[in-house]
Amino acid sequence: MSEAIDTLVVGAGVGGLSAAVRLAAAGQRVHVVERAPGPGGRCARIDADGYKFDTGPTILLLKPIIEELFKSVGRKLEDYLTLVPCTPNYLIHFSDGARAEFTSDLRRMQTSLEAIEPGSFSGYLRYLEEGRRGLEVSLDRFVTRNFDTFASFATPGNLQQVFAVNAHRSLYSVVSKYFQDERLRIALSFQTMYLGISPHEAPGVYALLPYTELADGIWFPMGGLYALPLAIERLAKELGVTFEYGATVDRITVDGDRVTGVRLEDGTVRTAARVLANADLPFVYRKLIPEARLPRAEKLKYTSSAYMLYLGLDGRAKGLEHHNVFLAESFKKNFDEIFGSFTVPDDPSFYVNVPTRTDPSLGPEGCDQLYVLVPVPHQHPNIDWKEAGPKLRAKVFERLAREGYGDLEKRIVVERVCDPDGWAEGFNLERGAAFGLSHNFFQVGYFRPSNQDATFSNLFFVGASTQPGTGLPMVMLSARLVSERILGSPATEAAA
Repeated sequence: MSEAIDTLVVGAGVGGLSAAVRLAAAGQRVHVVERAPGPGGRCARIDADGYKFDTGPTILLLKPIIEELFKSVGRKLEDYLTLVPCTPNYLIHFSDGARAEFTSDLRRMQTSLEAIEPGSFSGYLRYLEEGRRGLEVSLDRFVTRNFDTFASFATPGNLQQVFAVNAHRSLYSVVSKYFQDERLRIALSFQTMYLGISPHEAPGVYALLPYTELADGIWFPMGGLYALPLAIERLAKELGVTFEYGATVDRITVDGDRVTGVRLEDGTVRTAARVLANADLPFVYRKLIPEARLPRAEKLKYTSSAYMLYLGLDGRAKGLEHHNVFLAESFKKNFDEIFGSFTVPDDPSFYVNVPTRTDPSLGPEGCDQLYVLVPVPHQHPNIDWKEAGPKLRAKVFERLAREGYGDLEKRIVVERVCDPDGWAEGFNLERGAAFGLSHNFFQVGYFRPSNQDATFSNLFFVGASTQPGTGLPMVMLSARLVSERILGSPATEAAA
């Protein structure tokens, strides 16, 4: 390339794109290499016969974090992206046939909750308050800061807040203080599946997840979630970022104690003053730079994976909302199978997304598309997905039929599938863990892999498996943190 590169970004996922925007706005020459033909990473798109499927994330929370990226470079989010609230937030189907509409409308929410557990609304308000405190403390003290030392993380004030927001207790034990009915306990803690962990294992501070959904709302970008990386890519290009798609990185090149750039699969070398890896962090250490060492690599815990069905229907899926959750009879057994015995759940819980309910343009006229996500174990010798996948698919449709949606399967005209093997092969996710590294107590904050390598000081990381964690808002905060670290780091030599 004609000009020296200050920062070479490996991967055009939302984290890599967001960091590219911030670095370019600070005057850096930024180049992004991506093996896929376009941006997005896990937040990509499948186009098939007029149906447009988002491949990964479908729920967008914490709109102010999205807005802040655009404000930070003097732009307005609404000039690049149209976000609309999802109403209701979602429809929950319990195993006993009961249903509950969860919404940010307090009056309607009261009616929904009281129909399941009379008198539960007051507990719900207190639970929301607990979630609000958890979100405020997390944003103020933990997820918006870079921690260089354990002492900077475990200050007396921070430790006090850890106990104040119940980070030392499980989310399930916290939600159980406010609700007696098991169905509501599950309905107000299942959100940890977005993090790929069980509410019985997740820290209680994750009460912030249902709070964020129900108090602040769930947002949807018109055009689908893929519209988000497209918007950020457009902004990056306006700021001078260059992109190289269809370029697979074979390894990160090294000279002494510095990284010097990357070598592509075709042998082409790109040199840079620093490398920022947006590929899954454990994969980068294992495959792209074996000279570096990932601390505690053998002890790290991984999230669950996901068995995905992308379904184009002939006609509408009547009765389904934009977001729908089908909960198993024993939610704990469900997660014990996923994380304990590493077996495919016998009675799976799953999520069904119908984005055409909000944006009909995502399917042919008069037709819905469905995105079905079943939490399953990450890759494990116990499971052969060639055999397990079809059996799990059958269980999903059996449950849908019991719930009154028996006509859906016979109206499928387009079907695509992604299992843990697909996540590993298609997205370079270690062990096919769809959400990256787990978020247990000892893998958050300072304990999560750093966004700067200890061996090569000009190698950085952004994305779900580094600090602060997974989910689109956290990945965008990850971009902010690593950009602050890069821009505040000692001067480095220009690329050759």
